[in-house]
Amino acid sequence: MADGRRVPVFVLVNSTDDRRFLLTNPAGYSLSYNGLVTAIEKRRSHGWQAFGSYTFSRTSGLQVSSGTTAAGSQTSTIAGMPFGTFGQDPNNLTNARGRLPNDRPHSFRAMTSVDVPRTGVEVAANLQHFSGKPWAAFTQIALPQGDQRILLEPRGSRRLSSQTLLDLRVARMIGVSRVGRIELMVDLLNPLNDNTAEESLATEPLATETLISPTFGRPATFIDPRRAMVSVRLNLGR
Repeated sequence: MADGRRVPVFVLVNSTDDRRFLLTNPAGYSLSYNGLVTAIEKRRSHGWQAFGSYTFSRTSGLQVSSGTTAAGSQTSTIAGMPFGTFGQDPNNLTNARGRLPNDRPHSFRAMTSVDVPRTGVEVAANLQHFSGKPWAAFTQIALPQGDQRILLEPRGSRRLSSQTLLDLRVARMIGVSRVGRIELMVDLLNPLNDNTAEESLATEPLATETLISPTFGRPATFIDPRRAMVSVRLNLGR
């Protein structure tokens, strides 16, 4: 139990050979998305342009990917692994209804580009901020029908940290006779050096989503650190 509540455990007593499963669309499965999107745009004029948007949303329900980890993808088909057998054991459905893997309640984006007067230089920026992915504590129990991963709390009870990503670019176009143009670019990626968890927690053998693990809740992958790239692009023709 994650918060003092009891979690039921189901034991299958019949033989594995006696079990038959029907490939169908279970009545209890569902996906619900509600969202509000606001956007504002300033079209390019007088040497600059800008765009911004904010999305407030909620994605919830019960899908074959509801038992996945924080790093798992959202899917509604049982084709392929690891979701091919989800729901065959009733323990899979314990606390599985809730926020789906791609649920990010808050998402903000802003982009702009500005021409620096009398230099031929263009400066651009791209800023993103969004909520971390949902996850929940689970435990692994050895049962007669095999080891079962059981969620101890509803999906979305916990979240990875929110992320703020900023990318900058400085570019200048240089004409090369009648051949074309050369564009020089310098990109600064993640100059704020945001080091929050990217999309996952550690898995086996660390089992960071297992409640009794000493590394419970510890991130496994992180956003790439601050870095810079210099590039040259040749545009042929006028």
